[in-house]
Amino acid sequence: MSDTRVWKFNILVMAAAFVMIASWLLPWWTANIEALGNDVVQIHPWGLEVDPRLGGFTVFIKGATLPSWFAPSMWIYFGLCMIALLVSLCVRAKPIVLGRFKIHLSRLLVGGVGVSYIVAAVIAVIYLSIRLKAFFETPLQGRKPVDLGEAMRTYVNTSLLLGYYLTHFAGLFLLALALLHKKIIGELNPN
Repeated sequence: MSDTRVWKFNILVMAAAFVMIASWLLPWWTANIEALGNDVVQIHPWGLEVDPRLGGFTVFIKGATLPSWFAPSMWIYFGLCMIALLVSLCVRAKPIVLGRFKIHLSRLLVGGVGVSYIVAAVIAVIYLSIRLKAFFETPLQGRKPVDLGEAMRTYVNTSLLLGYYLTHFAGLFLLALALLHKKIIGELNPN
């Protein structure tokens, strides 16, 4: 296993980590209420962000808020993912024996983070779709007329954003790196 090949793999893992960081910092979903403005409600991986322009209409999203433990637990999850990717850069030729299979620890960590990130994004969209019933029974993506009060009819436009799509790209990129680990790095060194 040459150091050059290891460096190539590590650079690819770092590139995937940067995409993952970008996806984490960008919003995943937005709701634009035409009478109030764009991005009035946004969903980030760690929770809901409500613009002050929503004002007294926050009552409409009362049932859509997340429990107080959600944001810290999501930040812990993200931190653990970053630590796992960092560790994957440092381990050298450490095969783990699972029955008759040998798998490189780096490959296991990178693939595990990739799969978990894809699963987290899919669960987020499923959960969001269920919780949107409390927000004017709004679709995940689309346009819906809503009544904000007496004689005030407007439209809510919702959409998934770049941050959400980057989660899938980062997860698939990490998964592909794990699957191609042997081709990129070479044979496992059992020592």
